[in-house]
Amino acid sequence: MATIKYLLTHASDAKWGITVNTVGLQDVPVGSNYPIGEHPEDYLFSPKKGRVLRESQIIYIIKGSGWFESAHLPRTKLQAGDAVILYPYEWHSYSPDPATGWSEAWIGFVGKWTDTLLAQFFPDKSHPIHQVGVTNALCQAYEQAYEVALNPLPAYQQQLLGYVGLIITTIYARSQQLPYLTGPDMAGINLAIKYMRQHINAGIRMEDVSAEAGMGYSKFRKVFRDYTGFPPAQYFLHLKMERAKDYLLGTNLSCKEISYRLGFDSASYFNKMFRVYQGCTPLEFRKG
Repeated sequence: MATIKYLLTHASDAKWGITVNTVGLQDVPVGSNYPIGEHPEDYLFSPKKGRVLRESQIIYIIKGSGWFESAHLPRTKLQAGDAVILYPYEWHSYSPDPATGWSEAWIGFVGKWTDTLLAQFFPDKSHPIHQVGVTNALCQAYEQAYEVALNPLPAYQQQLLGYVGLIITTIYARSQQLPYLTGPDMAGINLAIKYMRQHINAGIRMEDVSAEAGMGYSKFRKVFRDYTGFPPAQYFLHLKMERAKDYLLGTNLSCKEISYRLGFDSASYFNKMFRVYQGCTPLEFRKG
């Protein structure tokens, strides 16, 4: 089954920094010739000859397997959960494996906004394939973009802009997160964060947290920072500051009482850390 939409654009749409030219969802059965469906001349290609597009596209493989190659990448296997960035004016070709077929989704777009995003976060044309896993967030983004394109109401291009942004940022986030979500250290990091939350009203040593995570401290500190973006002690302090804000807004506790509840050695040190974290004193925060 192929559900493909090629779109007309207006010059006013470009003022938003992006126009979407095509959105598609397609199931390619086992043994089928590829590509299938009807396509405008600018989008036609054969896997043997490949093609060059004048726009960017992002293809997402939902099921099955196949291959991809480009001017910067030799033929490489594709599998379910892979997202592929097609760069404008870059020769490329791809096809499902006849033995498995595949389900694919894609969206094609052009504009300065997306050019900037791709250049900043996906600059390496020799690495166009990103393993993000099969996730409902991406599947739904493509499906909803197609629904918008299917019935193009006024400002539909601006709606599609949001879906392109969602797809790009989700691929970026998932490609960064997936090693941690599937890595052997993830369970330990989750235990460490749980331990911090359970002891938020105490003063704990990060060495004890690393032991809870089942890691030596040096490794724990590195893995924790890679995963959260913060050293463990700073992350724990952030948790305390967020709890302090809850106390300040939701109770009548004094700053001194809050500082002791959160395990600070003195109210003055609590006030100092709160100012560093929030940019104002606890009392200023409470007054709004």
